[in-house]
Amino acid sequence: MNNVALPFESFGVSHRGCVRELNEDSYLVEPETGLWVVADGMGGHDAGEVASASIVDHLATIGIASSAPDLRARFEDRLSRANAEIRRISESRGVTIGSTVAALLAMDGRFACLWAGDSRVYLIRNNSISQISKDHTEVQELLDKGMISAAEALTWPRRNVITHAVGVSDEIVIDFQQGEIMPGDTFVLS
Repeated sequence: MNNVALPFESFGVSHRGCVRELNEDSYLVEPETGLWVVADGMGGHDAGEVASASIVDHLATIGIASSAPDLRARFEDRLSRANAEIRRISESRGVTIGSTVAALLAMDGRFACLWAGDSRVYLIRNNSISQISKDHTEVQELLDKGMISAAEALTWPRRNVITHAVGVSDEIVIDFQQGEIMPGDTFVLS
């Protein structure tokens, strides 16, 4: 593994888009702690912006980790706390509140991408872009099982149905990919 510190240039921006009246996105850019996060409150549910803000607020308390495993453990702990808070808010309001999340953790020349829902992580390396995350959606599950084609997926009536998210159940389903950071790598969270 390369122990040379790689410099990070980071920025974040969010826009409500052309469809929604309310921006339910939250993001966190903390290169000094090795953490970048996008959380997208689930449209069509009440208070999606509350859920995404809870995730970012909890993750902002991670602080400086002693190692990559420590950073991941802190991430999972804070995400679990956010999940519990979102569940409490949901119960008190009598509604379902949730958010997707995509995160990049970087330390000691390595990265880990963690996600729940359809927020995505992309890696641009050697002039090629690849999607690291895999959507947690009904349509993606059908594609994976070979039940529909890629062409059918584009117009599938329930293509926007999320199968995993933070705040919608007691247990969070998070997937992850990890690897070595190479000079020139660019990560995009959306």
